[in-house]
Amino acid sequence: MPDCKSAARRACRLAAAALVLMPLSLSAAGPVRGQADGGPTVAQLLAVCARGHAAGDAGVDAAMCEWYAVPCDCAVNRPAGGPRWCMPDDETIEAALPKVLTALRAEPRQSAPAQALVPEVMARLYPCSAASNP
Repeated sequence: MPDCKSAARRACRLAAAALVLMPLSLSAAGPVRGQADGGPTVAQLLAVCARGHAAGDAGVDAAMCEWYAVPCDCAVNRPAGGPRWCMPDDETIEAALPKVLTALRAEPRQSAPAQALVPEVMARLYPCSAASNP
């Protein structure tokens, strides 16, 4: 059985490294213009995800891809009044990520902030039933 505490520590360290290195990684995807929060555009997120995939789905780019493309639907990350989504308990990030990336590739608003469009995509892919919608 895996050690959940050490796995959680590794995940936290990777997330922290991703946040520290994010400006460097995103700068390789092109400039972020007109964005107050500095998050990636849809096009930049897709570029980061492609680099992460090319690196074997490991490293900072892969972590950033997961962070932005498959966010948790929790009070900390959800904007007030924003769309809700309810991923099934048995849906893994590895299963959800290709679905989200496919939807983002088809998105005509490639220069829009990913943080604004990903919740819309997640809500379409994983709608909440009336019973589970808080």
